Amino acid sequence: MASSDAGSKLASSLARGSLFSIPAHRPFADDLAAGLLAQYPDPLALARVLLLLPTRRAIRALTEAFVRETEGKALLLPRMVPAGDLDPEEAEGWEAGPLLAGLEGAAELRPAIAPEARRVALAKLLAASRPAAEALALGAQLAAVLDTLEIEGVRAADITEAVPEGDLQLHWAANAKVLELVAHGWPDLLEARGLMDPSRRRNLQLDALATRWAAAPPPFPVLLAGFASAPPAVARLARTIARLPQGRIVLPGLDLSLAEEGWKLIAGEDGAGLETHPQYGMARLLKAADLSPLEADAWPHQSRRAGSPPERSDLVARALRPPALSGGEQPVVPPEALSGLRMVEAASPAEEALLIALALRQVAERPGATAALVTPDRSLASRVQVQLKRFGIEIDDSAGVPLANTQPGSLLVAFATTAGERFAPVSLLGALQHPLVRAGEPRLDWLNHVRQLDKAALRGIRPGPGLGGVARRLSKKVGDDLKDWWAEQATPLLAPLQPLPTTADALLDRLREVAEAATGPALWQGDAGIALARLFDTLAESRADLAAIRVMPEEAAAFIGGLMQGVAVRPRFNRHPQLAIWGPLEARLQSADLMVMAGLNEGTWPSMPTPDPFLAPAIRRALDLPGLARRTGFQAHDFAAGLGAPEVLLTRSLREGGAPSVASRFWQRLRAAAGELPDSGTWTADGTTLLTVVRGLDSGQPAEPYRRPEPAPPAAERPRKLSVTEVATLKADPFSFYARRMLGLNPLDPHDAEPTAGERGQAVHAILERWVTEGFPGDARQLEIVDEELAKLGERPEIAALWRPRVLRMLAYVMEQLAAEPEWTPVAWEAKGKLTHKAVTLNGRVDRIDSNGEALRILDYKTGAVPGVADVKSLWQTQLALLAAMAAKGEFKVNASLPVERLDYLKLSGGREPGSMSAALGKKATPEDMEAHLSAAFADFTALVDGWLLGDRPFRAKQHMVYGRRFSDYDHLARVAEWLAR
Repeated sequence: MASSDAGSKLASSLARGSLFSIPAHRPFADDLAAGLLAQYPDPLALARVLLLLPTRRAIRALTEAFVRETEGKALLLPRMVPAGDLDPEEAEGWEAGPLLAGLEGAAELRPAIAPEARRVALAKLLAASRPAAEALALGAQLAAVLDTLEIEGVRAADITEAVPEGDLQLHWAANAKVLELVAHGWPDLLEARGLMDPSRRRNLQLDALATRWAAAPPPFPVLLAGFASAPPAVARLARTIARLPQGRIVLPGLDLSLAEEGWKLIAGEDGAGLETHPQYGMARLLKAADLSPLEADAWPHQSRRAGSPPERSDLVARALRPPALSGGEQPVVPPEALSGLRMVEAASPAEEALLIALALRQVAERPGATAALVTPDRSLASRVQVQLKRFGIEIDDSAGVPLANTQPGSLLVAFATTAGERFAPVSLLGALQHPLVRAGEPRLDWLNHVRQLDKAALRGIRPGPGLGGVARRLSKKVGDDLKDWWAEQATPLLAPLQPLPTTADALLDRLREVAEAATGPALWQGDAGIALARLFDTLAESRADLAAIRVMPEEAAAFIGGLMQGVAVRPRFNRHPQLAIWGPLEARLQSADLMVMAGLNEGTWPSMPTPDPFLAPAIRRALDLPGLARRTGFQAHDFAAGLGAPEVLLTRSLREGGAPSVASRFWQRLRAAAGELPDSGTWTADGTTLLTVVRGLDSGQPAEPYRRPEPAPPAAERPRKLSVTEVATLKADPFSFYARRMLGLNPLDPHDAEPTAGERGQAVHAILERWVTEGFPGDARQLEIVDEELAKLGERPEIAALWRPRVLRMLAYVMEQLAAEPEWTPVAWEAKGKLTHKAVTLNGRVDRIDSNGEALRILDYKTGAVPGVADVKSLWQTQLALLAAMAAKGEFKVNASLPVERLDYLKLSGGREPGSMSAALGKKATPEDMEAHLSAAFADFTALVDGWLLGDRPFRAKQHMVYGRRFSDYDHLARVAEWLAR
């Protein structure tokens, strides 16, 4: 009986008018479903109803609402058709289908061109004067502009007439000319192919439907529902539906409290309105449909599902009104308006994500309760997904994952990238280590080979270009197993990419062949594999256009990524029954018990307007096209609609990208409208408590400070050999010596490294050694030696070109220096020697020893910084002194009876001053100073040996804090940052 009364009440209300609104504080889909069930209790009558909804997502939301209202009972649903909203992602592929059956001319409409095919065709037109990847990106933007022109009814000729060319800046004028040429020729191109633009086809279908219904009203109820905005064709159809005997229009969240002046201000009398206002889209829709918002009635039926208090709708509407409509008075905010509303500011995006995850988890623990995260920030959504996993909750982002970010899509991009970079180390590893790649081998065996390749050939200076460069690097360093794997497995896989085809169609074929060879059937498996297969099938229809686009190797990856742009992979199964993650677009007309609206910072929500490269603002105004700020109005409406849930959690982070953030204008207006209540802390108390819990989750107990490491292995296990270059390390940072010599930990060279100072120094020493060994050959042979040794730094012609003249100047300086001191004669060059103390042997290599017949001089060539006199005197640099001790023992094949008179550094830079000589102990050092220094250096060495190599002295990290900082390869292992400040 109650149901019958509700149906009668609704029927009576519906009879009074055709325009209705479901307020923002009510769940739109549930109330709409409840009203239809009440008006059409007969299942067959309900099945005759036709519902025109904005998107396919709205159809899913309404279907679920019917299921909730009927508690899962069997039901014949109304016919539901997506009429296409302004968003191109939802508008594409719309078909009126059976609605146009029998209508004259409807069957003659040509098929719509596929979005990917249209993008490629437009890119072909643009590629003649720009790179392919840029042309493809501009093709997508040009397609959106053509849609806008078609939707708004603008002709190609109108573009030229809109604004005189002289009034535009040069780049705007040039782009407008391109748009004009394309807009003139595009319809003819489509007609020749037997196709038409999706937007034009949709407009013609909607107009045909409106004409048909105006002439012969349908014998069934028609409802246009859920449109917060609509293109002109939908508005014209709405005008017809409003005048049908059984026609109804139901809008979401129309503000019934606004007066006529307010609606005029929002819609704009001369076409210019308040585009950023949340009611702007509906105001323009009603104006185009010749309907007045003042005629709207509230939808007279509510579902069992709870909404927010009506007072909250009033608060939100007042908060988002422009100052001209606010009345200048701040009314008292009733407590009901803030009931269930929480606003929380997190310190960082990471804290915000954890806070949201905790709030969602709380809902998941309540049987039957639902919650949704709504945010345009996909990075934040990903963070929340990760945080939920710590609670054992798997949840998918309904906005989907871009195809290029999935495993199959990223594999094609990875192969295109490494081929375009001629198999540079980083991109080559990215392709070979991709999760799908195994090339017929067991996955672990494949990865083991790739890791060996990384260490053997891809570290340090970049190998030569192409696969041959890697092969040449391998031929010098590794055993047969890795060489065979590279030759028999990796090279055949990658060889088809060297070189890449230069036409887009052949490029796609080649990449697909290589990807299939690398992965087998795994490339096409799963939702992402299916999406990639569909993309290839669609692009197969555009082979002629692709064949006309030339793609350079260096832009191949960007071009492939551009082809995947706009293709999102959405989960089809295993959705969480209670939790969801939606973008603002996905959240339209949907509801949940808790709505978490996150990322409320300027630039995120609302987002910054996307510049249009083809239509200058002046042209947009002249053609009465929607402004770029229109999307802000849509986002404002999404924000207001989300606040209609029973519980709402609004969040933002105080910092983004390491810099302070600015709160969203929506956030600021809501806080301002809420005012300063005496108990204003209570309505954020739960949020504050939630933030406290979040900050306590990872705080834990204070960890015991990590102490400075001091490993002390038994003396018997300590090294018995060391080199003169290791003495300074052992003395200043014993832990580094321990890590390298006892643990065997050697730092890996970085990828794509430039030659280090040490490697350049080794090259110069090798050149000097060969030059001396061959008896100071002439210029021709000298140049050959230099080029041969510099070539060992890698196949980098620019390095040889830069260093060749510098090295030649170094050699010339050495000859000049020898000639300038004829009393000193070299007696040893690049000679090896050793020194023994008890059971420990010290090895050393001297660059040069000179003799004047009465004494010796030890020289050390330096291509980098020269040690200071203070460092030498304080025994932090004892290399020359220890080499002198070896010479005194007769090492280096020199006369041991001659005393060492000088320790000198020969600085070789090859610059304007190609070299210089400096005394290690300073110019004023006396023979007594030299003798004392040599004695002290040897004593210091023996003390080091006795303590660290023969004794039990611990290998303490950073034994000397100043000099120890020069050795940083093992700081992470010693956890220096944890204890250094203490």
